[in-house]
Amino acid sequence: MAGLVSRLPTLDVTGKTGIFWLHIKKSAGLSTRKMLGDLYHLTDKNMMPTGFLQAPKAEYNDILNNFRVLLGPYQFRRCLFAQTYLYPDDFDRYFRFAFCRDPLARCVSQFRYLWARSDPARFGAQTSLMTDRLVFGGEPEQDFDRFLAAIEECRASPSNIKPYGLHFQTHVAAMSDDICDDAGKPLLDMIFRLEDLLPALNMVRVAFDRAPIPPDQAAHVNRSRDNGFTPTPAQRGRIRELFAADYEIYEGKCWRGFD
Repeated sequence: MAGLVSRLPTLDVTGKTGIFWLHIKKSAGLSTRKMLGDLYHLTDKNMMPTGFLQAPKAEYNDILNNFRVLLGPYQFRRCLFAQTYLYPDDFDRYFRFAFCRDPLARCVSQFRYLWARSDPARFGAQTSLMTDRLVFGGEPEQDFDRFLAAIEECRASPSNIKPYGLHFQTHVAAMSDDICDDAGKPLLDMIFRLEDLLPALNMVRVAFDRAPIPPDQAAHVNRSRDNGFTPTPAQRGRIRELFAADYEIYEGKCWRGFD
């Protein structure tokens, strides 16, 4: 264990007394929660979910990471909401971080997740997560075009709900707006690449006096299954346009201190 700690870069958390982790959908959320352990306070999302007014401050972070919580104009500006309403006087005392996934991989993962849920033959049972208006026909390439068009419709909509529901819009939202203030400045102390998930979380754990997790004990919860679909060059171009700011984060703003 000592050797594992010695290989981790030192994280400066001077003045920080806790963490704030922003979960970006389709970026290993379940695994991250599990590996953060008691650094991250979980709330009940299924049996009797609560809101900010009823919850202790330690649970605000997990409530904010629940897409069902309505935030009005801050729905996709969660860091700014946290700074403005949740921690107006002590935002800086939290070590604030998130994981950025390769936008192409994240977009394909979004598609696999939502596409499967639109067809009971692929998912096993019809769910209410997809609206009747977003119908996929079964051919991946054509359905992916329909999926990208749906994202474009959501970006052009003034509503958080229409045309395809909050669940859809939350899962396909860009990361960039979620982490920045009104001037476009990131409100996080660190952005890690998702492929560095375990060493990054271990660096956070060690900084806050928790033991690092050995590689053979790392959590891999709900890992997406590859269905063999690869976007065409034209589709890749559309993804780069839709997630242009996220590419800037992934390619130029992520911390790259690991070997």
